Amino acid sequence: MLTDDIDASWKLQLAHWDIRFEPKALCWILMPETFAGLWKQRLRWSMGGIQALLKFLPMLFSWKSRRMWMIYAEFLLSISWGYAISVATIFALLSMLFPMPDLLYVPPPTLGWTGVVLGVTCMLQITISLLLDYKYDYSLWRVQFWMVWYPLIYWMLTVLTVVVAVPRILLRNNKPNATWESPDRGVR
Repeated sequence: MLTDDIDASWKLQLAHWDIRFEPKALCWILMPETFAGLWKQRLRWSMGGIQALLKFLPMLFSWKSRRMWMIYAEFLLSISWGYAISVATIFALLSMLFPMPDLLYVPPPTLGWTGVVLGVTCMLQITISLLLDYKYDYSLWRVQFWMVWYPLIYWMLTVLTVVVAVPRILLRNNKPNATWESPDRGVR
């Protein structure tokens, strides 16, 4: 599997083990330093998640697996959301360039009050997270007001990786072994 952590955690959960959140756990993670490295990482994560979904899909219909039903549903909704956003974006762009019939018309995205509410909510969440984590990473305060763009960039990156990952996984011809080499990890 391209993402062995998802594979292992789903196997454990299907075997009726509990996987719980530990709020006091600390870990050190190396993040890609380039956009190309981030793209490769997120694409691998998307592909690995879709691999896991397909691998464990037959177990979805078992009553014993009902604890996983919400996880499957969330995953399927995330994939559907990615494709829906892609189609809506394409139609919004086409609606800006060409006259479209009412059925296919998607108004161009404008921020308006929705954007203000989302921006304020984002800034509030970022401020709270920085207050909670100040003893671990206090240097992020200097870029706090640029972080309002993070959700938009993150969502678009997620949409693009899902749209690219689904056909790649479906057209793989069931290659037995997944191999990958560690991409750009932030250490030179």
